[in-house]
Order: sequence, then C-alpha cells, then structure tokens
Amino acid sequence: MCLSKLTRRSSMYLVKVLNKKSEIEGCGTFAAEFIPRGTIIFYFGRDEKYIPKAHFAALTAEAKERLYKFGVEDEWGNWVIADGDVNHSCDANMLSLFANGIYCEIAVRDIRKGEELTIDYALLYSSFPWSMKCNCGSANCRGTVGSGWPVSPQVQDLWNSRINAAAKEIFAVPQPLFSCKEEKAEELALAIKLKMNPGVFPFVKFSLISKR
Repeated sequence: MCLSKLTRRSSMYLVKVLNKKSEIEGCGTFAAEFIPRGTIIFYFGRDEKYIPKAHFAALTAEAKERLYKFGVEDEWGNWVIADGDVNHSCDANMLSLFANGIYCEIAVRDIRKGEELTIDYALLYSSFPWSMKCNCGSANCRGTVGSGWPVSPQVQDLWNSRINAAAKEIFAVPQPLFSCKEEKAEELALAIKLKMNPGVFPFVKFSLISKR
C-alpha cells in the first residue's frame, strides 16, 4: 500500500513533495507546491547511503536487484540509494544535471502543485544493460526505454532545448538550494554560482557550464 507522506527539505528534496499512488506505476512523488522552471529540486546529501564499488561487488544477488531498482550508479561503479519514488516519463518535467560533477535534478518546465515529478531514466548512467516498458502515457512515449537503446535525434534535441532553457532561469527564480545549509547542498550551490551565464554541455550527461 502506498502511504501519502509530505516531505520538505530532507537530505534530498529542496521543495515540498508528497508521496502517493501514481497513475504511471506504484508510488510516485508529487509536487506539494508550485515549482518554477530552473529550480534545483533535489540532490544527494551527505547522509545518503553510499555504497562503494568494492562493497557492491560483494552484495548478494537480492541486494543488487534492490539497488538496480532504487539506486543510482556513477561512472566509477559506486552507488547511492535514492530517497523516494520518482517515475520515468518520456515527457519528464525534471532532468539530471551535473555541476562540477555533483548530481542534481532541475525542473525543465513549470511544475504545477499536485503534478507528479518525473525524470527520464535513459539519462541515468548504467554499467549493465536493462530495459523496461514505458507506462508514462505521454504523447511522445518511446514505448521502451533502457540502457544501450538508441535515442533519436528528436529526443536529444528535446532534452537539450529544455535543459538549456531551464539553466537560463537558475538565477531568475527563487532557489531553495542557495539557503540550504547542508554540507553537500552548499557545495552544489557554490558550484552553480560559479557558472556565469549558465548553459549546459549537451547529451547525454548534462553538465552545467559558463557560456561566454
């Protein structure tokens, strides 16, 4: 059973969110307030459960399967267990963004109060092949998403245009990140503030850069 739970500024979320049953799949994370485009919505804090590559290799098959479902892997084989349930959508309203190598999620369009937060799973790094049938129901649903699946130029253009437009709004909207005093949040905030006229280095790992 999916229990509704209101969260604000946990070690991950920087906005008010509500966990409840999703029409996409299982439990989902929903906006409990209006979130303007350009808002940094969440990040991985110091208190998240990090699992180094060496420890991951020694896990049981069952534990690895749990990480495959609820964790996020980096390019070096280390893992972090995600806090919350964010479903995939081919028309995602958040996208993954890196600032000086620090991972976060940014709103790539205005998100209404009560709207489900979604990301595009195809942007998450994976060292192993996987695929899943998509249930997002969006007009541009790709049907199947996964690691190693070809991504059309049209999808790449959509990602690039949306995240670059969002980057331009980072300093134009109220940014809860900038007042968060958690150690990792302050590190991320500094990395972002150092980017003048921010833009994004394109597909597939979006990195915040300074545009001249």
